[in-house]
Amino acid sequence: MAFEWLSKFEQGTEKEADYAEKKLAAYRLGMKGKGSIVGVMVHTAPDCCEAARQLPDKKVYHPDDAPSLPLSDCPQGRHCGCVYRPAMSYQDPVI
Repeated sequence: MAFEWLSKFEQGTEKEADYAEKKLAAYRLGMKGKGSIVGVMVHTAPDCCEAARQLPDKKVYHPDDAPSLPLSDCPQGRHCGCVYRPAMSYQDPVI
């Protein structure tokens, strides 16, 4: 995975209170620029909660429709290891 190093870094970092807002805004801006970003995916952590395990694997969301991370019922709260990743036009995502 191209973003493996980034996932390891982010999964070990406490999320800021506005993590979802900032990340999704950045991906929304990338999509508006008509580049290679076609949406956002949720990359779940190896120790993710049951709610995160129920999310569809590799589903591509529009940033306006993506679930807010950390999920509201995640017991790890801001220490949740789930992160957003861009869905790129050159990948083969599940839509």
